[in-house]
Amino acid sequence: MSKKATALDTLTQFKSVLLDEKDALIKNDSAKVKALVEKKQAFLDKLPTLTTDGLKKEDLTGVVEDIKNLQQTNLILTKQAINYQEMVMEAITKGVNKGGSTYSKRGDYSSAQQANLIDQSL
Repeated sequence: MSKKATALDTLTQFKSVLLDEKDALIKNDSAKVKALVEKKQAFLDKLPTLTTDGLKKEDLTGVVEDIKNLQQTNLILTKQAINYQEMVMEAITKGVNKGGSTYSKRGDYSSAQQANLIDQSL
């Protein structure tokens, strides 16, 4: 196999991993995302060693542009997932700290601490 085919094939395989990562991020499949990130790391170690001898700029431009766009999309999806998790944790925390009003054992009306899973004021 020539270096030309190897460099282009490696970039195409990297693009495929990024597409799989995008699907896993959309489906919130954390186990698959973790495995794909490890695959990406292996590619990132390999990419600097690739030579583009014999390749025209046009041969690589499309694949490299797709890789760039997929990386940006995956970053946005990752940030969105993190923001969602933070929002859920904040809603749970607010619910736990918020007390409800109820009658005490003595019969008077008082505020009591209770654990609510969802902040209903949302």
